[in-house]
Amino acid sequence: MDQTKLKLTMSLKENLKLNEIQALANITAKFLGLSVRPKAEITSNKRGRAYTTQNRFSIPEWAFEHGEKFIIYYVVHEVCHFYGGTLDHGQLFCKVEDRALKFWGLYIQRKKVYPQPFAIYKL
Repeated sequence: MDQTKLKLTMSLKENLKLNEIQALANITAKFLGLSVRPKAEITSNKRGRAYTTQNRFSIPEWAFEHGEKFIIYYVVHEVCHFYGGTLDHGQLFCKVEDRALKFWGLYIQRKKVYPQPFAIYKL
């Protein structure tokens, strides 16, 4: 495959990923009753982040290596930061996150902020 086709193929792949996480974010935001629809970004950074004042969030590229459940979890986690605009991971955040994960048919085993991919379960 020549370089132009390879770049185009990679670009299409990235756009598909971005479209998928944006759709997950939009559905989650609507479920939570948010008035905003945070803009999704894929980053090469070590971790994702919610930028609540800028109405955007990022998901790290490496997260896609861990499958669909992990991506859904990661998007839900970042979108939940827009509920009340909180960047902490307190009790309210965890309640909102659990409710949104349940909407997607998932639950997590809480030990740290980010569970290991094997600690995300289907209901």
